[in-house]
Amino acid sequence: MSTIVVAQKNGKVCIGADTLSSLGSLRQRAHHVVNKTKITKVGDTLIGLTGTSASLVVLNSYFANPERPRDMSSTDAIFETFRHAHHFLKAEYFMASHPDKDDEYESTQFYGLAANAHGIFAIYSFRTAQQFHKFWGAGSGRDFALGAMQSAYDRCKTAEEIVRIGLEAAAEFDSATGGPFEIHTLPLAGAKTAKRKQ
Repeated sequence: MSTIVVAQKNGKVCIGADTLSSLGSLRQRAHHVVNKTKITKVGDTLIGLTGTSASLVVLNSYFANPERPRDMSSTDAIFETFRHAHHFLKAEYFMASHPDKDDEYESTQFYGLAANAHGIFAIYSFRTAQQFHKFWGAGSGRDFALGAMQSAYDRCKTAEEIVRIGLEAAAEFDSATGGPFEIHTLPLAGAKTAKRKQ
């Protein structure tokens, strides 16, 4: 699995992920793997996905076509972006979308987090999204990361500090999470930049 976290504070958003891959009991650490990233850029949005590494390959291939919608500015826009993608993912990428007997909708098989100038979001397999005020986590180390970020949020000055603390906690206690970490920071839209003192 993996751990991906997002945070926003003081006019910045940040997304981070671990770089450990697991195949059952086999662990592939970052220094063994060239394509170790779990975060990709789609337009002006950074997206981190949990689960199979194939998901990131598919996401990159799908959005390589510049004509495909990629609006991630709100929860509604994310829903419409992935609703449009769902048909193509089944037809062109052979996505197994059959729902369990209790599911009302087919799954798009993506679960992850996104960060952009509009905020921080979770993207769910039924194409829905949630936006968060402070931070969130996804993946097998999520619970450890959330606890650490909750404890640290008020005393941290930057979103990057909060993300790093969450990833460090996940790597300490979750067997499927390991460093080094990949961390990206972006400005929030409308954020005021601090004036330099003369």
